[in-house]
Amino acid sequence: MTTAPHVTPQSKDAIVAEHYRRLAGRYDEFLYYSPQFVRTLTVKMIEKLALRASDRFVDLGCGTAMYSLDIVRQVPLSHAITGVDPFPEMLARIPADAPVRRVALGALAFSALPGTYDRILMKEAVHHEEDRAALFANVSARLAPGGRLLLVHVPPTLDYPLFDKALRRAGQWHADPDELVTLLTRAGFAVDRDAVEIRHAIPRRRYFQMVESRYMSVLSSFSAEEIAEGLREMGEKYGGLETLVFTDHFDYITAVKPE
Repeated sequence: MTTAPHVTPQSKDAIVAEHYRRLAGRYDEFLYYSPQFVRTLTVKMIEKLALRASDRFVDLGCGTAMYSLDIVRQVPLSHAITGVDPFPEMLARIPADAPVRRVALGALAFSALPGTYDRILMKEAVHHEEDRAALFANVSARLAPGGRLLLVHVPPTLDYPLFDKALRRAGQWHADPDELVTLLTRAGFAVDRDAVEIRHAIPRRRYFQMVESRYMSVLSSFSAEEIAEGLREMGEKYGGLETLVFTDHFDYITAVKPE
């Protein structure tokens, strides 16, 4: 996996772990945005997964399960969702009465366990996996014939009102969609690409607070001094705006296992 300058794979793992453990209590506050935002993404997820009520569904890297819980509101599943996340702090934010079987494991470790599933979702989680070839091979073995893996992720090039160093590092922190397609094809999947774009309008002060809190994992790779410097740069660039308007682009990469 390509990493940002001065961030080794080992240090990136530690950064990501610290990020999600620290942010767990406020994750939905920062990343939920609105019910309309979540529903726009989940409608497309359901379409690309071709999700059926009878499917055995895995949310791999589920976090607080905000997306899979909205999915099950639209498609009542016969089986409990299998929600997989390496951080118990994130799983603990899932409502106790939610139809979710919680599994505290990383995606690669879970994919190596015995089990058969019909549909697997990875929402903004694949870029945290270093050995994606092994992951996709394992997922292929876990999926039933005709099963589907859906990767929903933010690409390396961002249209976010961030400071320049963060934008440059995101270019190496996030997964390359072309590389993902290549690896999935090598693993034997038929691959389809699609995308969803959503326009955000966030009060400047609110967005600056989000950056200060390092709401994205890539921001957690910067020191407090670097974040403060970045915020000063953002203040010079966006200080005259009350509202920041920008586009969130999500790649939807669907991998279908042959029948």
